[in-house]
Amino acid sequence: MGSACFAGIVGRDLTFAINSTSSQTKSHYKWVVLYWMPYDNDLARFGEPIVEMLTRGTQNSGIAVVVQSDYRGDPQMRRRQLINGTVTEVDVLGEDSSDASAFAAYLDWANQTFEAEHWAVIVVGHGGKINEVSPDDHRITCQTRTWMRVDQFADAVSKFNQFANGRVELLFFQNCNKATLEVVYEVRNCAKYTLASQLNLGAPNYYYEGFLNHLASSVDGREAAIAIMDSERADMFHTLTLVDNQAVERIPEKLSRLLQPILSNRLPVISHSDLPTYHYFGEQHCDALVLLGYLSRVSNQEQNHFADFADFLRSSVIASYKTGGELYGSRPYSNTNSEELCGLSLYLPETEQDISRYSSLTLSQGVDLVSLYRRIVTN
Repeated sequence: MGSACFAGIVGRDLTFAINSTSSQTKSHYKWVVLYWMPYDNDLARFGEPIVEMLTRGTQNSGIAVVVQSDYRGDPQMRRRQLINGTVTEVDVLGEDSSDASAFAAYLDWANQTFEAEHWAVIVVGHGGKINEVSPDDHRITCQTRTWMRVDQFADAVSKFNQFANGRVELLFFQNCNKATLEVVYEVRNCAKYTLASQLNLGAPNYYYEGFLNHLASSVDGREAAIAIMDSERADMFHTLTLVDNQAVERIPEKLSRLLQPILSNRLPVISHSDLPTYHYFGEQHCDALVLLGYLSRVSNQEQNHFADFADFLRSSVIASYKTGGELYGSRPYSNTNSEELCGLSLYLPETEQDISRYSSLTLSQGVDLVSLYRRIVTN
């Protein structure tokens, strides 16, 4: 079913759901955890082992977990409630897990079905480019792979959080390379905390049972995220970064203060070989503090502006930083010193054509990153 056709069906279903459930009694839980599993790709084999681990984790926990999955070759998505070790299938339409309207319909259904003191939203799967999440390979319809944009994803979760009266405690990007300044700022209104990985994650991951067992005693998103970080097996990650979205709101102000003196002077020729960079889905990334510190030094700026921003990022934005993962060993990439990583990256375009790629994202609208990138690429 094409996305345009499905969007119309979703719209009708949402209207019906709102009208028909207005008098329905919602099931109440301390925590409801919503998983979005776009596995219509090479990750499909990990789907059922994850569901099994989650199901075991709900036994006697009093936690409700819901998984909406899309597996390679399946004619449509599946929605399952996992409660007290029991799996209940719920009918759902649609086969396109890259469709933002399908994702929004899932969140709306959850809002109509559950009353939760705390919510967590977790998206698994491939990370894609900076503004990509939730791929669908369309094996049934033989289309090329499509992605949901991160800004579309953020819009859906932010609206859900509003309907939930701000009770979404944690958003977890269980995807590779999503701990970037662009992404965490885009999703700042989705939850109180965002957990993501600066580099790659393994699969299927193994934190599920430990996380759910600890969740019953967790009072906020920070404790919930730390339960994930502490329960994960070392070979499934390199580092994990937890950010406080209240502090994330101040990134443009703090970053502009650092960039203004750098942009006011001519930058010398930037040698990319001097920067420890890494690539994911064809895009170049650099650790945010490594890049900004380098630019501050080569532009002969006083280091107090950079020191202030670095302190803000480490002490206020980053609420917890889990290191010691063994996914790569000590050196994740040949020119990257893992000890230099702060936990958050920044996009580093390589050509003039790349400069404005993310100018529509909210961070670029609040900070003149386009001018910075133009100076880097063209000097």
